[in-house]
Amino acid sequence: MKKKLFYSVSLITSIVLLSISIFFNFTYSPFNANNVKENIAIFSSETYGGRLAGSNGNLLVGEIIRKNFEDNKLVPLNENYKESFKTLCPINNNSSPYLKISLDDEVVETLKYGVDYKEDMLNFKINSLSFSEDDKVNIYTTSIEVVTDEGNCLFYVAPNNDFSFRSSFMSNFPYDMIVLITTDTYNKILDSVRSGLTVSVNLPFSTSEKELVNIVGVLKGSSSDLPPLVLTAHYDHLGQDGLKNTYYGALDNASGTAFLLELQRSIASFGTPKRDIIFAALNAEEFGLLGSKSFAENNLEKIKDAEVINFDMIGSDNYPLTLMLGASYKDKDSELLNSVEKISKKNNVDTNVVYEDSSDHASFNNLGIDALSFCHSNMTKIHTPNDTVDYISVDAIDSAYSVIEDKINESCYGTLTLFFHNKTSLFIFAIIFGFLASAPFVSYIKKKKIS
Repeated sequence: MKKKLFYSVSLITSIVLLSISIFFNFTYSPFNANNVKENIAIFSSETYGGRLAGSNGNLLVGEIIRKNFEDNKLVPLNENYKESFKTLCPINNNSSPYLKISLDDEVVETLKYGVDYKEDMLNFKINSLSFSEDDKVNIYTTSIEVVTDEGNCLFYVAPNNDFSFRSSFMSNFPYDMIVLITTDTYNKILDSVRSGLTVSVNLPFSTSEKELVNIVGVLKGSSSDLPPLVLTAHYDHLGQDGLKNTYYGALDNASGTAFLLELQRSIASFGTPKRDIIFAALNAEEFGLLGSKSFAENNLEKIKDAEVINFDMIGSDNYPLTLMLGASYKDKDSELLNSVEKISKKNNVDTNVVYEDSSDHASFNNLGIDALSFCHSNMTKIHTPNDTVDYISVDAIDSAYSVIEDKINESCYGTLTLFFHNKTSLFIFAIIFGFLASAPFVSYIKKKKIS
């Protein structure tokens, strides 16, 4: 009787364990680097016009992210997936650009926009200016600083006379307007001022205050007492210049955005984590990390003990995985960095550690939060129209994923959960169930032979 009871309990237990393993293995949808590349292609397409913060393209991408979070059963961190903040944004005002040289209101020469000069996006506190020898004109080797009653402007020679690079926007930049020029234009401006002529410039951009949004969703863990893991990426980029050239921003940072979305899609199909996992798609990184600053400051009480991993530029072949921390963390010990370095070494992923405030991790570091960015630091095409999906590598995406997968598992999941999601458990429980299920039949055959 005891043997039968033991057998029945063992059989039922094996059925339950096998069922759990089957459920976990077949409901989990693994991370797919091809999905990441497909989404990079979408976000960096002409449809979204370079995703400049405050633009329609930026708003549309934000809505795609919000819907993804909602569809995958993430819940808002606060009242809404959208967490808003206001800032100045550059806008194309559709005015005609010009750089002209005049004598007594008579135009002597008009230079060609996009060939001889072009706006840089650093600031547009003003968008037009006229000056002559009566104004303060400071001459440097590759730049000219102009200070007038209308405002101040910096003209600087573009490296290699190439206007393709576009700077980030900084509303508090010390110059009111910045103009890229060629070496020839530099010389013409100097000659004109020295000859008593007037130089006038107009750029087709100005600024307007707009409400921007971060998109934030939470995969709830079993214990809200544990500090969360926060995963972030910025979804904005640089929009279009006055010539309608699109700055696609595939690597910077459609890649990090798509990587974040694929992570949340995959992890949402996994078991319940021990701690909350917060996914934050941040805006206005290209405006001076404004979205991460707003998110970190407004949610400080909820994330002050968190670990934060930011994804910015994921998918360049033949580049080590740069682990970037803020300058304020250079002399601090980071448990997060230590654990990620250890995982990377185990997975044979080459890493490089730098301390720079050049991505959203810095907003968290500056508040004393342990944070770093994952980055394939390929600077050859970023902030130019050449940053397209053609140069994204799924192998590089997979390499970065191998590190973050182990980090998430280590931080957010227990041994039992990981075991049941492993196909090994499926095999083990299937063997046990098969053995137990066949035992009565084997016993019956043996008895038959004896009789």
